[in-house]
Amino acid sequence: MITIHMTTHKRLASGLLREAVESVLSQDFGDFEFVICDDTSIDGTAGYLQQVAASDGRVRIIRNERNVNSVAVSLGRCLQHSDPARPWISWAFDDCVLLPGALSRLVEAAGAHPAAGMLYGVTEVLQKNGSVLRVGSAPPAEVRSRIASSSVLVPNGGILVHREVFRAHGWYDASIVLRRSCDWDLFRRIIEGGTAFVVLPDVLMRESGALQADSLRNAFTTTFGVMARFVAARDSSGARLDIDNVLMRPMDWIPPGDWSAADLNLMRYMFVEYFLSVGDLDRAFRWSRLLADGLDLGGTLLLDNLLRYATGADADEKCAMAAGAFTGVVLGAWRERQQQKRAGAR
Repeated sequence: MITIHMTTHKRLASGLLREAVESVLSQDFGDFEFVICDDTSIDGTAGYLQQVAASDGRVRIIRNERNVNSVAVSLGRCLQHSDPARPWISWAFDDCVLLPGALSRLVEAAGAHPAAGMLYGVTEVLQKNGSVLRVGSAPPAEVRSRIASSSVLVPNGGILVHREVFRAHGWYDASIVLRRSCDWDLFRRIIEGGTAFVVLPDVLMRESGALQADSLRNAFTTTFGVMARFVAARDSSGARLDIDNVLMRPMDWIPPGDWSAADLNLMRYMFVEYFLSVGDLDRAFRWSRLLADGLDLGGTLLLDNLLRYATGADADEKCAMAAGAFTGVVLGAWRERQQQKRAGAR
């Protein structure tokens, strides 16, 4: 009945991956397959997942050939490898725990609301200051009225979404600009598109992502404003968001729009940050050059010399080192200007 998808990267040693996987496999409702995408972990995750799959026939493991550091891409590959006969999709994450009885509660609600295309309960998101953010507790009317301006209304786990919803409204957008909140964009499209949904009062999942230094919320630079402008420009462009197009379109695509210089520089910074995270120095360097132009950093002896070495005719180790150094200097300049802006705003 259900296909549950998880993407993971280097969360075995912390114990988070094991806890997350066991919370799914121990559910009292067992009619599901569990597709896990290992985003090229190198901490023993592959061996652990092989053991899990060998001991439980519901588990299927796929592994990215290279690290993509993208929930949209990895979960998209899970969907492509899932059983199309299972109508309901759910997600689990390697920093989350699905609470006992969560699936049975969702299935019960789906049976009671046959017209619903999406159902979810409450996720408790643990915060650094010891507080708890309850995502998914707002009533449907409030969700409909505020979904365009808030990314903390619909949880990304403890949820069921019918396959037909994706055919009607598309998949996660894998664009780098939306990495932090691609789930918000998807849920916004689903809800604004008129999909009937049900909100359960039960707490179904607990998330500790805010406590992890390498989670997206702590390791990726963005603003809600630029994401909102991005999706508006993308939607105006008529971009197709079915899964095949999403997974083929360049992740560093910027839709035509009335972008300010600050918007463009922020997006260029995001691209550099992302491509460095996946070890693609060539693309990081390309965007760092555009960011340098946007910041008007040309003319300095340091950058000019680094650029000269980085773009030399010989693609040797020195060229790569110069490209990396150039990229680092440009990133540092952007960050310094952001700090100056914040200081001036005080």
